[in-house]
Amino acid sequence: MLAPTQAKHLRHLSGRSLLFAVVAFFTAFAAFPFYWMLITTFKRTSDLYNLQNNPFIFNEPPTWEHLHLLFFGTLFPRWLLNTFFVGAMVVGITLFAAVPAAYSLARLVGRWGESLGIGIFLTYLVPPTLLFLPLSRVIATLGLQDSLWSLVVVYPSFTIPFCTWLLMGFFKSIPHDIE
Repeated sequence: MLAPTQAKHLRHLSGRSLLFAVVAFFTAFAAFPFYWMLITTFKRTSDLYNLQNNPFIFNEPPTWEHLHLLFFGTLFPRWLLNTFFVGAMVVGITLFAAVPAAYSLARLVGRWGESLGIGIFLTYLVPPTLLFLPLSRVIATLGLQDSLWSLVVVYPSFTIPFCTWLLMGFFKSIPHDIE
């Protein structure tokens, strides 16, 4: 029979082992899609389509063929630059509008400040699908159809209320004495 300290130590050890097993399982579960993307990126096409091959390992030597096709056979680099451009523009516009709005709403005391903050939050809750027709009309009126600038105009309508609401909480947490 085990001594009480040994039994306690054994329970603690088995509990930690169970915890590590659960964490290892969920880590492997979360990492598997990345492993799958990585291995299929470098597999040869014949290796991918052969049903007799093990899909989890390289059955043939790895290749750069698919990455070469992606970067030199498609417009992927252009699409990547477009994404960076639109993202940078939207972040700049959002910060330009949301930081002053959130700061002023966070420091505005009384009924007006609270009402405006709730109004910003309710604006964020409007489903984007309801805004599709009015925003497409705005884009058509501005002549921005089929251009990156249409995204730069539309995306801030979603990001500004969200960022304003988040930044209001941040600015409220800053003590007035620092100012």
